Amino acid sequence: MTQCVSYLCMLICIFDTGHMTQVSPHPQGIGEEQLTDAAPLVRSLVVQRLETIWRTCQPHIDGTGGKPDPRFVEAGIRVLDRLMRLYRLDTPQAAPPATSDSGDSAALVEARLQELESRVRSQGVL
Repeated sequence: MTQCVSYLCMLICIFDTGHMTQVSPHPQGIGEEQLTDAAPLVRSLVVQRLETIWRTCQPHIDGTGGKPDPRFVEAGIRVLDRLMRLYRLDTPQAAPPATSDSGDSAALVEARLQELESRVRSQGVL
């Protein structure tokens, strides 16, 4: 057993580059704040990697890489599904707020300006 351990130690020492990382006995972990801060970067990285997978699958799906391969079709479907979920395309979007007629809003702004002007005049500022 001692010979085995020393042999393993010799192998490790041969490949050692002289850099050792200090491992804390009490790891800090990733907190909610770090998750929130890193989310945009990680989301971008995931999109880039999914796009790379799609580019690899596409020739096997559209036939430019030969006969379409069902395995690549399945992988392509999974990539598209994950991209859709990442961009939240599978959740219903709220309807945009209804805009009133521009003539009504202009009249409303005009009325508000006149009201403000009359208040300023009554205070003697103008």
